[in-house]
Amino acid sequence: MELLLSQLARKRAEIAGAIKKHEASIAQAKHDLAHINATINILEGSDGSRTYIVSQGFFAKGEIATICQRHLTDGPLNTRELAERVMCEKGLDVSDGPLRNSVVYKVVQALRHAARRRVVVMIEKRAGICVWRNGD
Repeated sequence: MELLLSQLARKRAEIAGAIKKHEASIAQAKHDLAHINATINILEGSDGSRTYIVSQGFFAKGEIATICQRHLTDGPLNTRELAERVMCEKGLDVSDGPLRNSVVYKVVQALRHAARRRVVVMIEKRAGICVWRNGD
């Protein structure tokens, strides 16, 4: 019986090792695929229809937080809603997904900094999206 248990434990360790090896291979393949997809998207969009802006320096210092604070007076909003309002105020195309994602990231950065200063408060996370309100 003891021999059987030790053989089963060895086989279990062998299979677990194989699973980890295959999971690492899958993760690498997903990483490679993401880069290939990104390259294809860049090359397909080479007709000039897609424009990108450099967000560094696009917003004045503190501008995003100020815009968000102004909109939070209406009540709590999530990060995506705030990003769309920031984009509308700056005259940016809200339907441009990559640009919207970039602005969402900037809004999160600005609001986290503002939260450290207690200007805004993160109330909760709903499905991974932060909900914010003005600080007291």
